Amino acid sequence: MAEEKKAEKKAVKTPTALKRHKQDVKKNLTNRIWKSRIHTARSAFAETKDETEKKTLLNSLYSLLDKAGKNGLYKKNKVSRLKARLAAK
Repeated sequence: MAEEKKAEKKAVKTPTALKRHKQDVKKNLTNRIWKSRIHTARSAFAETKDETEKKTLLNSLYSLLDKAGKNGLYKKNKVSRLKARLAAK
């Protein structure tokens, strides 16, 4: 159903607009994948009770957040704020 509604939208006519639309779709998919990975890692970190496992999950979560900040998914300040809140837990 959702795909039908997308197809019904006005078709893009100019080649540059078509290219831009393709780029937007691709970037949107990449961003959703990264945000999903971060969300899953944060959930796993929150549910863990074991201290040693918590440390390894925190390190991997830091790595994911740093990469997301470097690639422009999150701004630098948001990444540092998230890391500080995770460290406090």
